[in-house]
Amino acid sequence: MNKKQEILRFIQSHKALEPFDYKIVVDWAIDLIREGKETDNILMLAAFSGPIEKWEISPYVTAVLNDLGLEELECDDAIIAQTHFLLLKILKDVDLRKNLITLSQVCINNDFDQRIMNFYLLCHAWDELEEIGANYYFKGADLDNIEEVLKNEARKWIEKYINGKEEVETIQNEEKEKTLPTTMYKSNSWVSSKFKEKSNNKNSSWWKRLWS
Repeated sequence: MNKKQEILRFIQSHKALEPFDYKIVVDWAIDLIREGKETDNILMLAAFSGPIEKWEISPYVTAVLNDLGLEELECDDAIIAQTHFLLLKILKDVDLRKNLITLSQVCINNDFDQRIMNFYLLCHAWDELEEIGANYYFKGADLDNIEEVLKNEARKWIEKYINGKEEVETIQNEEKEKTLPTTMYKSNSWVSSKFKEKSNNKNSSWWKRLWS
């Protein structure tokens, strides 16, 4: 899958995803114009500038996809497309922390989807390492290696869900070991209160990093 295909599948998922960065869609529309594609819907989409409201731009994205004969992705397909897109950015060191926080939120918004749970855990592990110098979410991660741990998890995810190369035995072992939030130290009740505190406090550093 080349870069254009990755971006396109991400855009096809726009309705099913929250949060979704519509700046990417505007840039895509501008690229379409440069390629000589100038439908009324594409021109309207390219004219948007920030701040962009989902309710306002979303119908034009749908219209452009229809113009191009492309379907909109939903549910599982959308989650896979968004996760793949964000992990490729992480592997290229593009807004690494911000994209990890976005992945964590995608996991939460999709009922703690087990396929992307490790990124939720890594997000909170990174927070704790900075806040208290210890990590109770992801075994073996510390401030010296957490970026490489994240990238390794990204590679493993792509191999499993995009390339389909992971062996069944490995998958089963990982699923047995995975809990919310970890098999290590803290109870689920502690994590639940910790998460609610962060989710409810939109002024927290966690949310500020996401939207800054």
